Amino acid sequence: MDSVFSTRESGRSFSKWLVGFSSLAAIAVISYTLAANISINGNSSTEFGQGILVTSTCDSYLIIKPKAVLVGNTFVLDSIELGDISTRTHDNSFTLQVYGETSSVGLLAQPAIIAVGANGKTFTKTSIGDNTTLETVTIDSSSPGGGANAEIGASVIKLTSITSDGSNKIPASQAVKYTLQSSGNGNCSMVYSVGDVGPAGGTIGITPSTPGNSTGKYFEIGTPSSGTMVWCGSSDPGYSTALGTGTAIGTGASNTALIAANCTTGSGVYADQYTQGGYSDWFLPSAYELDAVKDVAPSGGYATSSERNATTGWYQNIPNGQPVLQDHAGKWFSLRSLPMRSFN
Repeated sequence: MDSVFSTRESGRSFSKWLVGFSSLAAIAVISYTLAANISINGNSSTEFGQGILVTSTCDSYLIIKPKAVLVGNTFVLDSIELGDISTRTHDNSFTLQVYGETSSVGLLAQPAIIAVGANGKTFTKTSIGDNTTLETVTIDSSSPGGGANAEIGASVIKLTSITSDGSNKIPASQAVKYTLQSSGNGNCSMVYSVGDVGPAGGTIGITPSTPGNSTGKYFEIGTPSSGTMVWCGSSDPGYSTALGTGTAIGTGASNTALIAANCTTGSGVYADQYTQGGYSDWFLPSAYELDAVKDVAPSGGYATSSERNATTGWYQNIPNGQPVLQDHAGKWFSLRSLPMRSFN
């Protein structure tokens, strides 16, 4: 038989338990009030208590869920679950302590410190002597989080085997305040993986660690054009003039600007005018940008913004076409357009 006292509130709330802020850390504090009468019904959990969760650094929405179990005639603190952890917390550490109603001395012998990995989805307890054990319940780096800052990721971790001194359990009636501090070298940026949903609702196809990507940016692809189109209109200057486009990752945006300035129609103009998710900074990918996203792009024959010469451009059939810089066609040839955007 057990009971769970949990709190789940918007990070926009404020708490009377707020201790303070600094440039490297923010303190989030939970308080709960135990019910006077608790009805234990079989082995099912009963939620009781109330409290407010204040934002911690990089994550505007977290869930702290302490759990008490009945040992003999006393409820004791059995575990502390920390959930809805977004990837914004990467390269930071959580420091958690439990307090009584008025004492400034923590009930854990030492604060429990949990380091978040660079990918925002690995968790390691680095503290010694806090008399807890870390369990990873759920790793979720792709689901939308509950925060107000377009946070991605909702991982859940849990501290178990909690004692005050290595052997004695902490009475639940004494554990009335929780402090959660986050600090470290993380810059609160989102961490995405290939295949994740991007800020504009597209699909992440290139990350800062993708081979050939020296921009330090992420790239997401939008929805391909439903039909095919030429590279540039036959009456436009770009139809028979070399515009000086590049092929590398990071050149698609500048290539598309050149195309838009010298063509009135075509695949580059389509991408330049494309909008999705409130974003209008889309472009036609370069040859190597398109090749890098071939594992997540819908199948089809796509134009790139990279010219081979004054009258032909590089294209690629996905997923089973020739390698990059193998297929080329005249600028009059009709292909689909796959809008792409990059972001930090």
